[in-house]
Amino acid sequence: MNLRVVVVDSSFSARRDIDSKVGWVENDFELVGEASNGEEALALLPHVSPHVIFTEIRMPKMDGITFIETAKKRWPEIKYVIVSNYDNFDYLRQAMKVGAYDYLLKPVKRDEINQVLKRAKTEIETNVRRYF
Repeated sequence: MNLRVVVVDSSFSARRDIDSKVGWVENDFELVGEASNGEEALALLPHVSPHVIFTEIRMPKMDGITFIETAKKRWPEIKYVIVSNYDNFDYLRQAMKVGAYDYLLKPVKRDEINQVLKRAKTEIETNVRRYF
């Protein structure tokens, strides 16, 4: 199974940083889309059907917390991972309240981001096997 991933961040360089640290091919992960804010991401999701979304908290138009809160109503099965510059307990608490899967600090570490994706993939594959 290919794990489909979307990256939502207002910073192009932050999106490239995440892209450069994920072991796409060797782990059967696939980058299926990018967006610079929550509004763009909501428009993108129906077209790419991701399993995991990495999102920044602070973005223009629609922040990451509002994005997760809104998207989870329609796509509750997606794993939403916050990737943020802010080592802030209030942000972490908000992320947990809206059901974030994990919270990573920028700059992301190669091992850390790949472990989150591998864990998500294992959980998704395990859940799929339960139903078939």
